[in-house]
Amino acid sequence: MYNSRTLIRRERYIKSFAVFALLCFFAWTIFAVENMMASVVLALVITYLLNPFVNKLERKGTRRTTSILLLFVVASLALSLLASLFYPILSTQIGDLQAELPKYQIGIVKLISNLEKKAQEIMGGYYSFDIIKGINTLIAESAGALFSNIPDFASKFLTVFILAPFFAFFMLRDGRGVVRQFLRMMPNNLFELALNLNYQINEQMGDFIRARLLEAGIVGLVIWIGLAIIGFPYASILAIFAALTNLIPYVGPFIGAVPAIAIALINKDPSIIVFLVCMTYAIAQIIDIVFIIPMVVAKIVNLHPVFVVVVIIIGSQLMGILGMIISIPVASALKLTFTAVYDHLINFRS
Repeated sequence: MYNSRTLIRRERYIKSFAVFALLCFFAWTIFAVENMMASVVLALVITYLLNPFVNKLERKGTRRTTSILLLFVVASLALSLLASLFYPILSTQIGDLQAELPKYQIGIVKLISNLEKKAQEIMGGYYSFDIIKGINTLIAESAGALFSNIPDFASKFLTVFILAPFFAFFMLRDGRGVVRQFLRMMPNNLFELALNLNYQINEQMGDFIRARLLEAGIVGLVIWIGLAIIGFPYASILAIFAALTNLIPYVGPFIGAVPAIAIALINKDPSIIVFLVCMTYAIAQIIDIVFIIPMVVAKIVNLHPVFVVVVIIIGSQLMGILGMIISIPVASALKLTFTAVYDHLINFRS
């Protein structure tokens, strides 16, 4: 016969195993189902952004579900207002860019052709680089893939746009209850560890997401102002692209500058324009590196640069661009977990 304490312990272990199996199945579903990973990541971003406001409204006496719905309505109205303000500008610039693509293609080919000729002169004509053929093929294939994949991209974007708020609503409403239920299943000697770890990871993830979005917004704003001052075309599109790519650690700023520099190189007087464009992006990165990262981002995530590079490469191999974006917060959460578990084991043995 089993005593009551043994039965309670066995029941707790069975529940813990069931929860662990459910989490593994959920993780497998996220990776296996198309668009699910992007939807969950965006839902987590929405959750961490809105959760402080939901908690504040709840403390003031508003029911949690009502608070969430109210914030969703406010956020939807704010996004609709921004869309109505920027849609005419963006649609005009996208139309102009699409109309000018053939001209830019010809300009890039001419630029590469001149560089190839100069290289052959330097090498004494012994080598044939045959770059132009490759560039033409690359541009044609890229342009064709871009426009042929627009319907597929729009479908995926719409799916993520619908699923992410849906997931975020239930994360905001039921997330705390799920965490409490999970903590109740923990053995007594691990309860405090799990409770503190949950608090630390939530705080760090929330601060990191808000800091990175603020950083991207400031970088995009600086680039938009700089490009608008020098009268550069497509300033809004390029600034948004730079802000989004800035979320990718290390390589993102370089990727964000490529389109603007390529357009500037095709200009009739490229030397001055390229210099001004490079200065604009350089000033944005100086502001980011000197002010924003030390004051906002670096204090949140304490990771060695070499370790950051390694996890970014791993993230890119596993999930592409999305993996590069989420690699640092995931690595930071894992570091917190390993550190807390190690300290717990050391204290337990002593």
